[in-house]
Amino acid sequence: MAFLVNAHVKSTNVAIFKNTSKIIFRLSKLRMSKVNVSLAQKQKEKGNEYFSKGNFSAAVTEYTNGLSQFRSSSYFASFTAALGLTSLLSPDNTSPQNSTPTDTENSNNSFSKEEQTKLLTSLLSNRSACYSNLRKYNEALVDADEIITLEPDWVKGHFRKGEALLGKRLLNDALKSYQKAWDLDPSNTILLRIEKVKRILKDQQLGIVIHQLRPGSDICQKSVFSPIQSLIFDFAMQFRNFVYIIENISSRDCIVVDACWDIEGILNYCKTQGLNIVACGVTHHHIDHVGGIPPPPYDSYRIRVDGLSKLLTKLPQIDCFVNPNDIDAILKANPEISPDRLKHTSDGQIIALPLSKYNELESQSFIPSEEITSIEILHTPGHTAGSQCLLVNGVRLLTGDTLFIGSCGRCDFPDSSREDMWLSLQEKLGGLANDIVVFPGHDYGGESTTIGDERQHGLLRPIAKEVFIEQFGSKM
Repeated sequence: MAFLVNAHVKSTNVAIFKNTSKIIFRLSKLRMSKVNVSLAQKQKEKGNEYFSKGNFSAAVTEYTNGLSQFRSSSYFASFTAALGLTSLLSPDNTSPQNSTPTDTENSNNSFSKEEQTKLLTSLLSNRSACYSNLRKYNEALVDADEIITLEPDWVKGHFRKGEALLGKRLLNDALKSYQKAWDLDPSNTILLRIEKVKRILKDQQLGIVIHQLRPGSDICQKSVFSPIQSLIFDFAMQFRNFVYIIENISSRDCIVVDACWDIEGILNYCKTQGLNIVACGVTHHHIDHVGGIPPPPYDSYRIRVDGLSKLLTKLPQIDCFVNPNDIDAILKANPEISPDRLKHTSDGQIIALPLSKYNELESQSFIPSEEITSIEILHTPGHTAGSQCLLVNGVRLLTGDTLFIGSCGRCDFPDSSREDMWLSLQEKLGGLANDIVVFPGHDYGGESTTIGDERQHGLLRPIAKEVFIEQFGSKM
């Protein structure tokens, strides 16, 4: 990653956003040469490698270096001057490396201008995706707009714009961009995004936001200055956990669910969103959901995973809602946690937000509304004895490792039970309404599903207990 900022480039970029005519003037003064397509392609491939590893900052640097090959060409200068493009002048104010091709590198007569434009827009698309993963949504939006200017009928430009607008919480604008992408290419990925935006808009009407944090993008950003932490973050991305934050919009009170891997990142996220953490909860005791000392043989590495213990230390005023059957395991992995910080939950219990006002009320004492958020505890043993799901306002279900998309959590651990898992799936969750949106504990096939989809295609469909036990008794 390039950390050094050239003062002249920085001041130039400030001028860029003040006066578009200056952009055209500066571009017209760039050295006139052919595009170094080969080098740009290599830098794109290197950026793709970083992207696949979740190192989005390094990927941005490589994509920017690839884009710099176009910036120094007469071909680029001519059409960017006509179109008024801006972002190739490094909107993150970094200085691109290897941006001046040699004469021997400029022999690219085999590449047509159409092929060069495809490479250019793909570099912009990939960089926009990186910026969205880094939550630099303004930069992602600039790149997306330039793709649309260059290739208005390419689906990725509109999709990237939708991603950036979604990150900025400009939901109606995001929906329009996704719809345009759908019109160009009706793929399942775009359909899922359209459904997601509509769901978020519905949630806002209900007075809630379900924040879904993903390691590698929302949290767990690796740094060369913290190699051990980066190693742990690598594990987080391999485990593909989700951390959830349930927000009551009217009060900005929130509950963090399964806080793990990167507590500082979770706290920073809540701070930037203006959220007030009033409590936390866990779906079960495993280390990838609560952190702590890894079980043998991994404890020999003397590395512990950030999680519940650090969160409770950082926020001494909050408590954690835990099923009592999982408390001993949590304390074993996190012996520094005081047991009185772990509040016992029971099946059917209601937790309400704002917590300070409604925590003492019984479940019959209030009805969910725009002002009041209801969180019902559903005890769903199987994966662990104390596994629990959280049903928010009766319409959104956080399932931990009880239910995934098309599957469920493992049932072969010492405290697992295949019989209990069958009951939890077939009777407890299988009895819920079809339109309830399910948010699983891991990205094993997607961000969300519904009870109806899992009843039709997954493990909520009718399955005999004996068949389930035979099929799902081994590692899954």
